Amino acid sequence: MGIVVREMQPGEEKEVKELFTRSLGITDRIIFQLSFEEARKSAGKQRGATLVAEFEEKIVGSVSMRIQVIKGKRTGFIDALVSDKELRGRAIGRSLVNGAISWLEEHGCEVIYATADRYNSPSWNMFIHRGFNLYEMPAQLRDYGLNFLRLWMTEFHFIGFGTFFLRRDKEKTRHRETREAWHWLAALLGVSVAWWIQILRGRGPLMLIPMVFTVVAVSLLAHELSQKLAASRLGLETTFKAWGSGILFSWLLALLGSVFPAYGSTYVKQLDWWYDPEKDKTGIIFAIGPFVSLMLGFTFWAIPIITAETLLAVPATVGYMTNLLIVILNLIPIQAAGGFVWDGKKILRWNKAVWITLVIAACVLLILDILI
Repeated sequence: MGIVVREMQPGEEKEVKELFTRSLGITDRIIFQLSFEEARKSAGKQRGATLVAEFEEKIVGSVSMRIQVIKGKRTGFIDALVSDKELRGRAIGRSLVNGAISWLEEHGCEVIYATADRYNSPSWNMFIHRGFNLYEMPAQLRDYGLNFLRLWMTEFHFIGFGTFFLRRDKEKTRHRETREAWHWLAALLGVSVAWWIQILRGRGPLMLIPMVFTVVAVSLLAHELSQKLAASRLGLETTFKAWGSGILFSWLLALLGSVFPAYGSTYVKQLDWWYDPEKDKTGIIFAIGPFVSLMLGFTFWAIPIITAETLLAVPATVGYMTNLLIVILNLIPIQAAGGFVWDGKKILRWNKAVWITLVIAACVLLILDILI
């Protein structure tokens, strides 16, 4: 394509920001802008830079790098990787990542970190092919202790639920992934704790704690395992991954009196696989989860109506709210940074009638709860 990757020159900041504006959604634009500004500050201290990809005298991509010394090691961070949305799929991102790795290694970095949009997205696959490995919280705690929070702050990971840390070692060290069972436990406890905080805030009886955990477990397992089963029927192997940042974010909201079940998701495990809207059958993977959650939502909503047992009212409300929120999150039809498509948009692309039906059913469930 004739792409040239080089360091950003003084006066080109405006063109890079215009690239963000035309290629990113508003939420991603804010996060990328923060990373870009931090890289500019680091560049002034000789500890960072921004690379741009140029094509036909126009900036069509950028990536920012920063260097910090953590526990005596020069540590590099790759941030704000973006390519022009009109030219994606033409190796712009790959060229920028290669350039960022070379720049950081030339400046003495022994370890390089990046965050990837979800698990097995195009950006995820690109980093994995360049020697990065999944770097999960157990490994972060082992290596840094509570200093892992510094990594999160540096990468704005607190507001990046749905993204994962990736690490590239100069010695080509490979970090073993945490077993799926531990991810399940983290997710179940993560959402349960958010509800337990609400119970304690309302001075509810402690006997509700195990009941709420049971309701959360049924809700999350039914949603995720239905997707896993649908994928298996299509010959696809999946894995469940919890989002540490999403869980911590949900706890912070719980302390403020709100609940937001950003706990994790089921992902196709095969490397270099991603959703293809032309392959209609794969859409069922993403539609079955909201459908199951809707059925559970209606069931939990009906329990207080058909039974006089008042002790069941709180767990039933927890089940209703958890499933309704899961449905809403899984039906939002947006596309994030790097071109990653949320489940709602996958369903909409696959079958508009199915997406509309699920949205109407969710609205009916919400209206019934308001009216009755």
